[in-house]
Amino acid sequence: MPPRFTRDLRLIIEKQRMPWYSKRNKIVRYIILLADNYRERTGMRDRKADLTFGMHFRVILAALFAAIVLTGAAAVDRIPREGVVINEVCTSNVTCCKDDNGEYPDWIELYNPTDERIDLSGYVLRKKDLSQKKGYVIPEGAFIESGSYYVFAPDFDMSSDGLIITLSDSYGSHVDRAVVPRLKFDTSYARTTDGAPEWEVKEATCGWENSDGRSLPGIIDGEVTASKGSGFYSSAFELELKSSYSGMSIYYTTDGSDPLDNGILYDGAIRIYDRSDEANVYSLIPDVSLDYVNKAVPMPLSPVDKCTVIRAVAKDNLGGCTDISNFVYFVGYDEKEGYDNMAVISLSADPYQLFSHDDGIMVLGEGYDEYVEAGMPEEYGHYKANFCERGRRSEVVAQVVIFDEKHDKVLDTTAGMRLKGLSSRWDIQKSFAITFHKAVGGKYTEDFCIEGNDLTVHSFALDKCGQDTETKMIDTIMEYCMRDTGCATVDRIPCCVFLDGEYWGFYWLQERFDRSFLADRYDIDPDKVEIYNTIDFDSYDEWPPEDFDRDSLIDYYAANIIAAHEGDWPYMNFRIWRAYDEEGSEYGDGKYRPVIYDMNSESMKTPDFDSFEYMLYGSTGPSFEPFIELYGDEDFRRDLKHRIDKMESDEFEKQKVLDLIGELGERIHDQMILDNMRYTDCSREEAERYFKENVDVLLSFYETRYDHLNRYKEEYLAK
Repeated sequence: MPPRFTRDLRLIIEKQRMPWYSKRNKIVRYIILLADNYRERTGMRDRKADLTFGMHFRVILAALFAAIVLTGAAAVDRIPREGVVINEVCTSNVTCCKDDNGEYPDWIELYNPTDERIDLSGYVLRKKDLSQKKGYVIPEGAFIESGSYYVFAPDFDMSSDGLIITLSDSYGSHVDRAVVPRLKFDTSYARTTDGAPEWEVKEATCGWENSDGRSLPGIIDGEVTASKGSGFYSSAFELELKSSYSGMSIYYTTDGSDPLDNGILYDGAIRIYDRSDEANVYSLIPDVSLDYVNKAVPMPLSPVDKCTVIRAVAKDNLGGCTDISNFVYFVGYDEKEGYDNMAVISLSADPYQLFSHDDGIMVLGEGYDEYVEAGMPEEYGHYKANFCERGRRSEVVAQVVIFDEKHDKVLDTTAGMRLKGLSSRWDIQKSFAITFHKAVGGKYTEDFCIEGNDLTVHSFALDKCGQDTETKMIDTIMEYCMRDTGCATVDRIPCCVFLDGEYWGFYWLQERFDRSFLADRYDIDPDKVEIYNTIDFDSYDEWPPEDFDRDSLIDYYAANIIAAHEGDWPYMNFRIWRAYDEEGSEYGDGKYRPVIYDMNSESMKTPDFDSFEYMLYGSTGPSFEPFIELYGDEDFRRDLKHRIDKMESDEFEKQKVLDLIGELGERIHDQMILDNMRYTDCSREEAERYFKENVDVLLSFYETRYDHLNRYKEEYLAK
């Protein structure tokens, strides 16, 4: 059984066994590779000439191959009679192999097909050829046993568009050479079996037998085009697909899956229509939450709104294929309630990677099975399931298509998609983090505009607002009111999300709070920024009050007191940042500054809540300690009271906040009805009543909050 695709990359892997040589020879692919390499070296970039050349040169060289075989010519690309060989190369390691530092570098694997141990000290890997003076030198003391591997990350860039790699020994003598074609992310170019003369594109088998990896088609130039572009259409239509090369076969899917594995052969126009009345598929997967598994919450038996996702590839008769082309279509949405003047985002990813029990990032899966089988031990903590995985191991590659509030397409690209949040990952609806990668065919940053907001981002989040399922407004209210204070806030844009063609609910598209965001917002060097969460500190001693920017900290406490924030704050959901060594910068003083962050657990609910008692006596945790210590200072109490008074007449002035709640409620009203229907399987009338009742809770809170707060200020701060 093949190893897991995400096995860790080790710097030196020694696995004892004898090599086995395949007698199969795929010279055709080698000749085609030479054609592609020639095209690259001669600089052919014109698309029409490029495509014509590709077809003609392939035919000519294939014929040449037949002549070579008929005359008994020797096979090409034979391995050396003795010595180590380049065995496998990965030029775009996005998620497949992690090194000891938790990183995902591109890598090369060497293999020893001989009967003897080989000293690799001083061996050199270079791009292109031996005339290149600089290269990666294998360090002293590196040995490779007979039938074993040596895996490493070279210190030069390896382009996923293809390159030539040479290996020479410590005396400068040529040892081996690999002509690596263009590769997709998380695939490798490898010998068909360890040490064999033939090469092919494969699933990565870093440090394992090459035969364990599934063979994949090589990438060829060209694409699949559609008769209509991604977008919104008022009525059904026939969609035609075409490939760049004539005579190629097109395969497509409509469920978000990979057309290479599950594609339908295209043999005529595809009917594109409103699929909303069709049965739900992904919305009915129970494994996304224990609430579904335990039947604590009803699943959406009524059909949810749907769009059509087309993913297509073209294949030639030699087994090569184009990159996947993606299209998404919304039909009849001009007559649906909830989508007028609302940005719409389509996320498409392989359903297996999202929902499979083995590796799906959206489900309980094997992670939860292991937890249950272990007797649910305390050391596992509460967070043990597939959807609790973090980092690259939890990432899938998705097609992200964004339509603005007028339903014009403003972004269409591939990106990395992960889940976002902590305890909210256990909820049925989950938040997403979107990160752009060059390695998956996109760019490092993307530019788009929604509702007049020009965004240039490396990443963004799609936030479902944690525990605030009732209104999804609390974080937005807080960030809007605090945007001009000493606390960092992110901007939000309302939108709805479709996942693999099915409506996934109402979300806020928000900037990701990371170093890049802080660097842009405060004009500081991102390399000199540090971000901390509560869990990054073991005790209060690590963040004494004098290490904070005092005004920012007072702003933070005043706002949370006004909003009656409780629940999992401040012993959790306490985030701070600082910048250092920035001469002349207002923010480069090394002082901690708070972030308005994750207010949605318990805020703006109870107008008579005594925030002072709660913070002084009601709970424990290191992040309470700065307030407790500062509270003993008369100047702090005076300044805090003054700041709360000012916020009551400025940032959180009652009528201003009431108007904001009313405007937000009207803005997201129709989407929140659809969202409530989707996640509670209730009627439209019930969903509307539920939303209105909870908006009224927010309005009632700010109607009477200051009456209670004025009493508490006199009791706790006027001493």
